[in-house]
Formats: sequence, C-alpha cells, structure tokens
Amino acid sequence: MKRDWKFIIGMVVLVAVMAVICVFFWRTVAQQAALVKEEEAREEASAVRAICMHYGDVLKSDVFVDMDSKEIFCAEVPFEGIVNKAGTMIHGDVLEEGDMVRIYGSLSSDQTDSHGFPIYTGITKMQRIGRATLEEAEEYRELLRSYSLTSRSAMPDEL
Repeated sequence: MKRDWKFIIGMVVLVAVMAVICVFFWRTVAQQAALVKEEEAREEASAVRAICMHYGDVLKSDVFVDMDSKEIFCAEVPFEGIVNKAGTMIHGDVLEEGDMVRIYGSLSSDQTDSHGFPIYTGITKMQRIGRATLEEAEEYRELLRSYSLTSRSAMPDEL
C-alpha cells in the first residue's frame, strides 16, 4: 500500500513537470511567432513597389520606376528568382513591361548603369504583384521619355 502512494505521488509530480515544460515550450513558440510576424511587417513596410519598364532606343534594358517616388532605377533579379502573389516561384524569371513588383531587401546604390540610373543591390526578394493597366503603363513611359529628353539635352554636342 505504501508503494502505491509513492508511485501515485511520483506520477503526479511527473505530470506536473511535463505540464510546466509544455507551457514554457508553447510560450517560447508564441514569442518566436510574434518575432517572425514583426520582422515580416518591418520587411513589408520597407519594400518598394515598382513597375518594370523597358528603356533605350536600340538595346532595350529593364528599369524599374518606384510607384510612389517615381524614381527610376535598375535592379538585379535575386538568385532565387521571382515569386508571385502566392509566394511560388515564377518559371523563367522574366519580367515584361508593365509588371508591377514589390522589391525587398536593403536597397543600396553605389553605382550607376550606362544611362545614369542607380543600380540597387542587396535585393533579397522580388515579388510580382500584378500587371499595370495601359493607362498606368503610359504614365511611366512618359516619365522615361521625359528623362530621355533631359539626359540628351544635358549631353555636350559631339564634334
């Protein structure tokens, strides 16, 4: 009889210890999930919404126009590729003129391309979020045309 009580008390203590371990485990999981959600929110807030456009007369190159600040820049597609809205990889990694993307990462520019556009590096993710309407795309084409005209007028005359 004495043995039975020791066994019962031992099992109660073991169950209590397991309950405490489970509580701390799930609390840690919840804290980690909150940190991940916070990091994703920070990343989303710093993402740049841009539209892909073609620039150049003979040799067309892809440039991006920030949809908020209207800044024109170049960016490399990340090694992993481009993802769609659902987060799955797009086969071919090809952006067409008028594709709207969200660009993530620490966008820094320390060099420019042959047209004078900054080249952003540090891109960690590029997500295709949609396609611009013809009217939206035309607005950005006009912006590129006006840039082309001002850059040509700023160049010295050839002898």
